[in-house]
Amino acid sequence: MKFGKTLETLMVVEWRYQYMNYNELKTLIRNAVDKAPDSSVVNNEVIVAYFKDFEELFFNTCDEELTKVNDFFAHKQAEAHRKLASLNYQLTLMVHDQQDPRGSQSTSRGSATSRSRQLEDNRQKPPINKLRLAMSEFYLSLIMLQNFQTLNMTAFRKICKKYDKNLKSDAGLIWYERFVVRATFSTGSRLDRMIITVEDLYTEYLANGDRSKAMAKLRVPPLGHSIPPVHVFCAGLLLGLFLVGAIICFILYFCLDLSDEFRFTFASLFRGPISGVVFGFCLVFNVKIFEKMGIDHVLIFEVERRNAVSAMRGLEIVGFFGYLCTLSILLYLLHKEFYIDDPYYIPLVQFLIAVVLFFNPIKTFFYSARIWLMTTVGRILLAPFFFVNFVDFWVADQFTSLVICFVDHYYLLRFYVRYILDRSDAFDFEPDYAVAIIRCIPAWIRFCQSLRRFRDSGSKSTDYLINAFKYFLTPMEVLFSTVQMETMAKYSNIFENPWTWAYIIICIYSSIYSLLWDFLMDFGLFKVWKGENIFLRDNLVYPKGFYYFVIVENTLLRFAWTLEIVLVYQELLAPYNGKSIVCFSEIVRRFFWNFLRLENEHLYNCGQFRATRDIFVTRLDPQEERFLEDMMDETENTGNENLNKKYF
Repeated sequence: MKFGKTLETLMVVEWRYQYMNYNELKTLIRNAVDKAPDSSVVNNEVIVAYFKDFEELFFNTCDEELTKVNDFFAHKQAEAHRKLASLNYQLTLMVHDQQDPRGSQSTSRGSATSRSRQLEDNRQKPPINKLRLAMSEFYLSLIMLQNFQTLNMTAFRKICKKYDKNLKSDAGLIWYERFVVRATFSTGSRLDRMIITVEDLYTEYLANGDRSKAMAKLRVPPLGHSIPPVHVFCAGLLLGLFLVGAIICFILYFCLDLSDEFRFTFASLFRGPISGVVFGFCLVFNVKIFEKMGIDHVLIFEVERRNAVSAMRGLEIVGFFGYLCTLSILLYLLHKEFYIDDPYYIPLVQFLIAVVLFFNPIKTFFYSARIWLMTTVGRILLAPFFFVNFVDFWVADQFTSLVICFVDHYYLLRFYVRYILDRSDAFDFEPDYAVAIIRCIPAWIRFCQSLRRFRDSGSKSTDYLINAFKYFLTPMEVLFSTVQMETMAKYSNIFENPWTWAYIIICIYSSIYSLLWDFLMDFGLFKVWKGENIFLRDNLVYPKGFYYFVIVENTLLRFAWTLEIVLVYQELLAPYNGKSIVCFSEIVRRFFWNFLRLENEHLYNCGQFRATRDIFVTRLDPQEERFLEDMMDETENTGNENLNKKYF
């Protein structure tokens, strides 16, 4: 792989514009060589003047790139220096009741240690788990900065070598040794000391002196590492099995001589699992595109980078459950051939397998990912009582698109309760009041999250209240829909029922309101009203045509409920099949919504140069701020005397 591609692959995407622009300088060299005067046409003085002018242009550009890299590196290094001082202070709080094991290492640190003890008595010890997380994330940020340093050093060296090779000169090497080798970002002793200090601090205070245990916790996955072949094989195998099974199920459903009652029961029992599998494949495809386009979804979702599930691993999970679903369908459709007397328990077995695997306490089958999801869902269900992060918003939004899937699983469980009790209404899949409540729960969660975010925000932005009102409209839709269904017996035509019109009006208002919020806030579109990116924004990650497609697609699918009403009214579809159209159209809409929503959040992180999670242990008061500054000053004075000393 050429270095330009390697640089694109290994760079921290949130710092993309702070790297040396290797491709621009490479293009300058190529154009200079291609446009050089022909020695057979002009004299030697013209050629010398041409290359002299280009040399000045090239190295002026290199100077600009070097200044950019230097300034950014110095800023991030100073930021890291202060963060390390803060973490070191938090560690002293954690062990203030114990004898200081480092008290005799340096007399220059004695004054800082004595002052720290004066502050410790008034402070509550920070939680050790949060300190471990903060140290781990800080170590990751240092490794990223070290990679930034290494990649830029390599980029400058290679571009200078390319200059000398193409222009038959040694000016590139001279400039590199004179400016790059002596640049601030090239001398990594300070950064290296911070990395060693973090390793030592973690080993001493958070790993009970076990360095191998500490390094196992601090390890950072190598940039650009490939997926192990065994995972690629498993993902491909499960995907292939699922596709073959899905095709066979599709053929059997339409070719077997099945009664209408059997088909309806089949659809009622399997629509929920099928929609869940389809949604899972959509998420996997989302993640794959995020990885390909450089959208750091791992950072956006606040996931531990060392345990993040890649698109390939996600395909293993979804492929497994997809194949399990197709096996269940095949057994159900061909239950007589397999000598199964009662096929109605097959979907229950599938459901129980999924539940057992998800709540399995053994540290296997993506244990860390399952714990992360359980924790996130727990925060979502208790939305008013916890601070709301982006991932909480995002997962709750996914739930709003899976309402029909949740209702189907409620039907499934209700069916088995009635079936086991041998009730006559077991095969009745009509909605009850519990369905209305389930339909309201995801929107209610988002409503509470928006109010909680408004409460916690310092600016008290009304955007959160405007967003809350969007989700308040959903219970209104459910209310009018429920009343309309309860009163339909009084009317011969659905449009004779006034509640039908009330339901349609609230749905139109809600769809327009939600559509505007999608475009203006979630996607960040319509920021530019002229030029090439008209109706879009200045920074685009995807091809421009994709945004216009999503604008049209999102508009149409926001009003998919109108198609359901028309088709059911014209008796072209049964009401249940109409709901199926709405269910899968909403999953498709959310699939495209995810692309632009995470892109918008990614661009915000890029604007803030945020490449790692912000883990705040405790807030420092002014006295502690001055204490940290003293510690940092003492460190600066002693650090130059002995590079092998720790910072604190």
